Amino acid sequence: MKIKIGPFGPISDTTRYEPYDTALPEIFEDIKLIILKAIPDTSVEHVGSSSIPGIGGRNVVDIAIPCKLEMHDVIRIRLKTLGFEDSPFPHYLPLLVASAVSNGRSYPILLYVIDPKNKTYQQWIQFRDYMRLHSDDAHAYDKVKRQAIADGHVEDEAYQKAKAPFLTRQINKIQKGEY
Repeated sequence: MKIKIGPFGPISDTTRYEPYDTALPEIFEDIKLIILKAIPDTSVEHVGSSSIPGIGGRNVVDIAIPCKLEMHDVIRIRLKTLGFEDSPFPHYLPLLVASAVSNGRSYPILLYVIDPKNKTYQQWIQFRDYMRLHSDDAHAYDKVKRQAIADGHVEDEAYQKAKAPFLTRQINKIQKGEY
């Protein structure tokens, strides 16, 4: 699959649920190759719902580049030469955005350059790895996401809050090894 990195698409005020797109793993791998060509010897991790087969949602490709803090600015500058740009919306972590365009379809990308010791990053990886191995819990998370939208939690903050109890329980379960 050939992709191009382009500008981040229009921002919607509401969240829509979309079924899992089976093209997402290949889209991520293509983005990863583009990044690694520009920044060799970098770890590029697929995180978020799109990294877990079968979980629908916004079909956003969430990417984390874990690296030491002193490398963040250098890596962000290189990523901007590829077409990534600073996020136009507020976020609790520094964020770059872009779109991957493939076969006439645009896939939003949210990219985090983050310290590998950051608790949020570590939880993303733990959650992703756990959900990939536990399809019943992955399906339960997909149901939570669909229900949040069905219940009218379509603004991003409300959508995140509606998912939070499930996510907190799962992270606690994972960290305690209760599975």
